[in-house]
Amino acid sequence: MSTALLATKFFAPPRPAHGISRPSLSKRLDEGVSSKLTLVCAAAGFGKSTLVSQWAQDCPFPSAWLSLDVEDRDPNRFLEYLVSSLVVVSQTVGSGLAAMLRSSPPASAETVLTLLVNQLSTIPGKLVLVLDDYHLAASAGVNEVLTFLLDHMPAQLHVVVASREEPEISLAKLRVSEQLVEIRQQDLRFGAEEADAFLNQGGDVRLSKSQVCALEARTEGWVSGLKLAAQSLRMHQDPESFIASFTGSHQFVQDYLVEEVLRQQSPDVQSFLLRTSVLDRLCGPLCDAVLQNHGGEEILHQLDHANLFIVPLDSERRWYRYHHLFSDLLRQRLGQKESAPLHQRASQWYEEQGMEVAAFHQATLANDFHNTIRLIEGNGMPLYFRGLTAPVVLWLSSLTPKVLNSYPFLWVAFSWSLLFSGQPGQIEEKLSGAEAALSRIPQDASTTDTSGQIAVLHAWLAVYRNEADAIYMHASRALELLSPENLPARTAAHCAMGVAQMFRGERAKAGAAFHAVISAGLSSGNVMFAAVASTALAGIQVTDYQLHSAAATYREVIKMIGDPTHVLGFEAHLGLAKILYDWNALDEAESLATSCSDLVVLAKSRTEIGADLLRARLLFARQEDLEAETLVSRTAGMTKTGPLTDRMREALELQVLHMLRHAAVDKAAELAIAHQLSAALARTLLAQGKGLDALQAIEAYRHMLEAEFRTQDALKARVVQVIIHSAIGQAGKALQLLRECVAQAQPQGSIRLFVDEGAPMQTMLSQLQQETGMTPYVSQLLDAFGGQLAQDKRVTVPTEVTLSHLPLGTFSNRELEILRLIQEGHSNQSIGERLFLSLSTVKWHNQNIFSKLDVQRRTEAVARAVQLKLI
Repeated sequence: MSTALLATKFFAPPRPAHGISRPSLSKRLDEGVSSKLTLVCAAAGFGKSTLVSQWAQDCPFPSAWLSLDVEDRDPNRFLEYLVSSLVVVSQTVGSGLAAMLRSSPPASAETVLTLLVNQLSTIPGKLVLVLDDYHLAASAGVNEVLTFLLDHMPAQLHVVVASREEPEISLAKLRVSEQLVEIRQQDLRFGAEEADAFLNQGGDVRLSKSQVCALEARTEGWVSGLKLAAQSLRMHQDPESFIASFTGSHQFVQDYLVEEVLRQQSPDVQSFLLRTSVLDRLCGPLCDAVLQNHGGEEILHQLDHANLFIVPLDSERRWYRYHHLFSDLLRQRLGQKESAPLHQRASQWYEEQGMEVAAFHQATLANDFHNTIRLIEGNGMPLYFRGLTAPVVLWLSSLTPKVLNSYPFLWVAFSWSLLFSGQPGQIEEKLSGAEAALSRIPQDASTTDTSGQIAVLHAWLAVYRNEADAIYMHASRALELLSPENLPARTAAHCAMGVAQMFRGERAKAGAAFHAVISAGLSSGNVMFAAVASTALAGIQVTDYQLHSAAATYREVIKMIGDPTHVLGFEAHLGLAKILYDWNALDEAESLATSCSDLVVLAKSRTEIGADLLRARLLFARQEDLEAETLVSRTAGMTKTGPLTDRMREALELQVLHMLRHAAVDKAAELAIAHQLSAALARTLLAQGKGLDALQAIEAYRHMLEAEFRTQDALKARVVQVIIHSAIGQAGKALQLLRECVAQAQPQGSIRLFVDEGAPMQTMLSQLQQETGMTPYVSQLLDAFGGQLAQDKRVTVPTEVTLSHLPLGTFSNRELEILRLIQEGHSNQSIGERLFLSLSTVKWHNQNIFSKLDVQRRTEAVARAVQLKLI
């Protein structure tokens, strides 16, 4: 669990010392487990939390508890707490997902929820999730999160929502489908018997049945009203007169709470209650720091013992909170003027404990702009550079443009926070505000540095638009303006510069820039940009065909981030998986690729397409064609919209290979031509019988790649060239070029580069082995083919090998007749019945046909026969 989360929010309130049993409501809660949602909805003080917590403790199923507050209105924060509450009770559910929401940019709520639902569907038994005080966190975004969860959750999960207000979710739909159990305010009201048990069980007061009924009627069964009455009755000699003067009006009860409960406490306790009400959660040391006194822990225990509207948050009773209604009244009575210094001292205490987010929150409540800004800046490493963006965005969103204009830095902090929150669309407006605010104040070193940060942000907006020149211009200006001490922003500028150079194809300059970013990032604690630069550097190393270096760099990124679910970790894991695939470490590659694909389940990002592409190749390598083709089809839809990125191009190339496997040569050629896929086009030309055209196309493509120093891609093109030379009968040239490819690939350990070309490559490697002797690398390549080709189910790309000159007379009339029937889709049994042949005879003919065509299955035979114009 992240240390940024308050663990006390995951504990249900302990069973009250004088709680009463409510069997009818417990039974309804038990019955509700078979539905999706149980809603416990009533006004403050009707015993919602007590009822649900007692039931959850007695429930035979494990239950996750989450106490919500207003800070949880941010959907990402709400979702992070939600999945973390599940981790507390089930290590197999929710683990790792909260970290995705703290990544930069954070994963979408829908992505995390989809993964959460998938994890929940694997647990063996029932699991209950309780969301207490939901009304405090309710917002449009949080309601959407809850709606998605309810719409898609598996039968293993049951959700209980306790709220003062009806949540704005599709309750009607749940009612119609009988997936909702409701416990409303009328249900929660104490009846006379329950009120009698509640009021008389403590032994401090004794009320007659008539007195209980009168008090129950006046309070309308409101549990907190009864509790307030009981507290006051212990101090009254005449219960009858007290009950006569007591009313159930909520406003009256609020007035009564102040007049009859608060004022009945000693001056020290009153002062303690009022001044500690500024705290959302209380512990002894924190109270001492806020009050500049001692004895806070003892007073908290006294309040707990007296049931004075204080709720324990852990079993050790170290942390507490006040009842929300009681806390609101205390704060109202205290007033903002008196509370400001208390918030300041609370902020200081939280900061000393390393709880920066809580310190920041208290500073904002104190309207202490100086310390709020200082905490945002984070002693040289701002909160947003460490991924703590949500609270900053929430506070800045509450400020008016007038206030932001008074502090131009806040416009910039707003922009950084939005950038790291994955909301670049809102940044332009904030930067305009920053620039306008700066123009109205005297210029000095500080304003110059702020202008530099604005330039960096403009550079990263240009990164989103893939505008290399704009990135370079803004990043260069930023480096001129930024203070030498502003390492985070300078690191961001250098990283943007590296991206611009990478876009321009200046990989050497980009590599140098990324090295500088990594050094600066690690030395300053800016891990995020160090990881960004390291991932980009690994990409350059792959392009330069330095696979061992790239793999080491990717592993460093994974170690650096320390969280495989981080958005940057996705790229590092995927990059490493692709290298492992080329090294034929299929199990490890599959584990990484599957993990990436599972973590980005929505087909809305290049990362997800990249993972699916690699998984498809892995499946093809294992002859699991059906599953592989499903993934290929899935990527096909993604290539029809949006810019043609490298991953989109890779997806299109895989689609061409898929079409060629199914003898859809014309469609493959059309796709290759439409998107200018040079290597794929060469393969389609070869499949069309245009070997010389294919050779010319691949040679031109290879020369272009070599001129651009794209070493890995150039080697891949040379391997295709080997296949083409061999297919058109130029065996000598094919072998010579293969020798060069093997020599280049050997230091990097590539295996699938050759093995994926199938039987023609295996044949040539065998010849190369005979010529050069048993070299370890060639033997390793041949071993990688293993027995797979003997049972290979893949449809190989049709080529012009010697079969292209196969005379028709090689096939008997009977064999040609069987081929035509196979083409029409007849089974072996049907063919035998039509030709009056036994099933074994048909199979014998099939074996001869497959042997002559050098194929392994019926679809391959038809494709090859059509190509050779046999049918």
